[in-house]
Formats: sequence, C-alpha cells, structure tokens
Amino acid sequence: MTTEQRLERIERIAKLFVSAGLRERRNRQALDEKINIIVNYQILNEERFAKNEERFAKNEERFAENEERFAKLTETVNQLAEAQTGTDRRLNSLIELIERDRNGKSH
Repeated sequence: MTTEQRLERIERIAKLFVSAGLRERRNRQALDEKINIIVNYQILNEERFAKNEERFAKNEERFAENEERFAKLTETVNQLAEAQTGTDRRLNSLIELIERDRNGKSH
C-alpha cells in the first residue's frame, strides 16, 4: 500500500468515526429529550396524585361529617317515633274515654 492509499484509508476511517460520533450525539439528544418528557410527565403525575390525596382527605372528612349527621338524624327520628307512640297511646286513651262517656250517657 502506498502512502497516499494509507492516507485515504485513514481519512475514510476518520470520516466513519466522525459520522458515528455525530449519529451517537443525535441519538443521545433524542434520548435526553425523551427522558425529559418522561420526567416532566412524572412530575405532573406526582402533582396530580398530591391533589387527589387532598381531595380524598377532604372527602373522608365530609363522609365523617355526614355519618355524624346521619347518626343525629337517626336519633331525632327515633325520638319522634317514641313521641308519636306516646301521642298514639294518649289519643287512644282519649278515644276510649269519649266512647265510654258516650256509652255511659246513652245507657
């Protein structure tokens, strides 16, 4: 091989190295961009999860408050039912007295 052929061969090899280096740089840049996109989406997801956790906590508080309200409402309904039972007994007693009074007067 002549010196000129050797130089041409070294130039071809150098061009291949440069091409491979440029290709690798482009691949790394594209990969970096994809990684940045993934990282940004992960950050957004973490923010969304944090907001959801806040919402869940608020909902748990609301559920607890509603359970208290339902317990109070149930207690009130039970008291009203007891009062209604007492009223029914008194009304029945009054009706019986009126009927006895009528029956007593007509005899």
